Amino acid sequence: MLRSYAALLAWPIITLWLAVYPQRWRALIAPSDDPRAEAIGPDPDKVLLVGPGKSSGLGVHTHELGLGGHLARELSALTRRGCSVDIVSDPTMSAADVGVVVNWASLDRFDALVLTLGGGEVLRFRSLFGWRRNLTALLDTIRDSGGGALHTFLLGIAPIDEFVSLPAPLLTIVNRNIRNLNKISEQLCSSRPSVTYVPTTARAGTTAISLDSPTYAHWAKELAPTVAAELASVALPPASAASTAPALARFDGSSLTKASVSTSLTAIMNSARVLFDTTGAAVTFHDQEAHWFTSTSGVGDMRRDEAGAFCSRAFTTRSLVVLEDTLKDERFAEHPWVVRGPRIRFYAGYPIAAPNGDIVGAVCVFDTGPRRFDLSHETLLRELARRAESAIRRR
Repeated sequence: MLRSYAALLAWPIITLWLAVYPQRWRALIAPSDDPRAEAIGPDPDKVLLVGPGKSSGLGVHTHELGLGGHLARELSALTRRGCSVDIVSDPTMSAADVGVVVNWASLDRFDALVLTLGGGEVLRFRSLFGWRRNLTALLDTIRDSGGGALHTFLLGIAPIDEFVSLPAPLLTIVNRNIRNLNKISEQLCSSRPSVTYVPTTARAGTTAISLDSPTYAHWAKELAPTVAAELASVALPPASAASTAPALARFDGSSLTKASVSTSLTAIMNSARVLFDTTGAAVTFHDQEAHWFTSTSGVGDMRRDEAGAFCSRAFTTRSLVVLEDTLKDERFAEHPWVVRGPRIRFYAGYPIAAPNGDIVGAVCVFDTGPRRFDLSHETLLRELARRAESAIRRR
């Protein structure tokens, strides 16, 4: 009882402190691109991601590296279909604001709805009864607007230790309140068969939760299997082609001369460089006689007759290739691209497959200094390779 009274008395102090002292979350970067993420594939699932905080992508410069982008790619990997995620978010959104979005969004256009409530609202909410009332009203609105088959997923609110500047005793009160709000959310979701509560956890090996791409990737990995399980035909392998079907022709590179294909590949290359924040990027292709670069950026002089050692690594595997420090790999330490020219110290590439399955190219990112490659970004590089595959199939 004394703890409850102390917490009530502390809230005016918390409010004043937040207003007077600079808060770390206000200094975080935010995405400036379109609030949408997509993973290429057939029969794409459509997901609506709504709410403050985690939906807004604070801490990253593009939604591709936020929760929406990681979720689209994780779902696509599980369902073997495409996935598009529309994002409606603002750091100041309340549960009532989300209700307005739900009424406006025509939920029957979507296959799943993901809510990320909390955000700045948790710093204003003192009444657990008020949270229960508002969340109940929101879930009722979704039920009445969802077209029947839509399933809703509610992500838990994360502790805010890394986002705000508060003295430890006040931070403890806020985080205790967050735990209570999460308990109410979980209770309300458990009573509704079309709503699933998904807790928010820290990445393995960490205790604090920060807003960055690896954290968004972690949350997407936790959320995606639950969402995929509610989508029809989860992870069904594509139907085998009939044995009498004609064999697909080998890739001859002729499509690369088309203006529309070249423009698409250049856009993919630019995206790779921006998304991975590297010195350079390239979309490369090869045949039995030579390697050639359709698009390169920021890597200086890259003679095509010297491409083999680097590019062949990606062309001879069907998975990600990463060289975190080329000088530490004896296969590449004396390569002309390392000791002169672009002086590449870091390389990551994902193969591009032709329609007949042959590996014909790669989407690559380079840097002039060694760097760690976060494996959570493998899905992003893979998605860029898929977009390149889609581009070269155009007729």
